[in-house]
Amino acid sequence: MNTRSVVLTILIAGVVIGVLANLPVLNLINCALCIWVWFGGSLAVFIYRRFQRGQPGPTAAQGAGLGALSGLVGALVGAVVFIVTSPISIPIFNSLARALQIEGDPLFRSSSLWDYVVAAFIFLLIDAVLYPLFGALSGMITANLTKEPR
Repeated sequence: MNTRSVVLTILIAGVVIGVLANLPVLNLINCALCIWVWFGGSLAVFIYRRFQRGQPGPTAAQGAGLGALSGLVGALVGAVVFIVTSPISIPIFNSLARALQIEGDPLFRSSSLWDYVVAAFIFLLIDAVLYPLFGALSGMITANLTKEPR
């Protein structure tokens, strides 16, 4: 595998995952089966294939690696995007919880920067496990479905 192509692929797909999965309103879509992470893992395979013009595409294992690393980059980028967009997304989460009549305390009580950073760290810990897992599955599936016939 070409190192330059791999690094560029992982960075591009990871930024796409991180941004789409953490923008207000779009992050609610990500709650359904980590859909943006699945998209990003597939995107990593397609981008890598594009960089490798004429050469064989990634194997299933290489696709899983591309998807997993893209997911990890996406988790890191997502934590930063979450901190930046928290003043918009946290009130949306709290009003959604009220609309769904979820009992108990609001998800986020105060709106200080420290609370946003703590929440982003908690989400980073969760995303650092889930995003590479779903990204690897997506990359592996996409690499198998799009491989060229022999």
